Amino acid sequence: MSAIELHGCRGCGSAVVEVMLEWAGVEFTYREVESWEPGPATDALKAINPLAQVPTLKLADGTIVTESAAIIIALAEWHPRAGLLPPPDDTRRAQAPRWIAFIAGNMYPAISVGDFPERWVKSDAARAELKDGCVERLKAYWGILEQSLDPGPYLLGEEICALDVYAAMLSRWRPGRTWIDANCPRVAGSIALTEQHPIVVRVWARNFKR
Repeated sequence: MSAIELHGCRGCGSAVVEVMLEWAGVEFTYREVESWEPGPATDALKAINPLAQVPTLKLADGTIVTESAAIIIALAEWHPRAGLLPPPDDTRRAQAPRWIAFIAGNMYPAISVGDFPERWVKSDAARAELKDGCVERLKAYWGILEQSLDPGPYLLGEEICALDVYAAMLSRWRPGRTWIDANCPRVAGSIALTEQHPIVVRVWARNFKR
């Protein structure tokens, strides 16, 4: 059994970290947890991450790393030869963390609020309005990606990197691939290509329905 543990949930944000770990050739033990459900798995997660959020990565020395963007960048630094990010002397190296942070700082919160509107407002009407507002914000964020990036054929050029996988994972959630395909065709093309990568195919099969 590997000393590295990934606490994750099928179809959740841990999917991108599964890909990154496999891509980097890192052996790990996967701990399935639905943190909104009480039980031993959730208790174990809370013991190392008070927010009880996935992904949470526990390293061999007991170090805890949380937040998907932070885990992606850390893995890229620890395993530079894996090519998770462009090389340091490539100008795209600055662009990849920029857009990873854009996804983590803007798109992810809109998804989280939309998933659990009851954490923010009390009435059913307010929750429905908040959820709708989150979807509209997500559409705007996808539009920014479409306008700002010039895929060729991946989001940052000829080589796949962690940004492509991160965006592909987000595309599986609201507003959904049908909307993205119709309104963000260039980004959608890169996502479709990313999802042909053998590791992504394997991990997505465990996490997402076709």
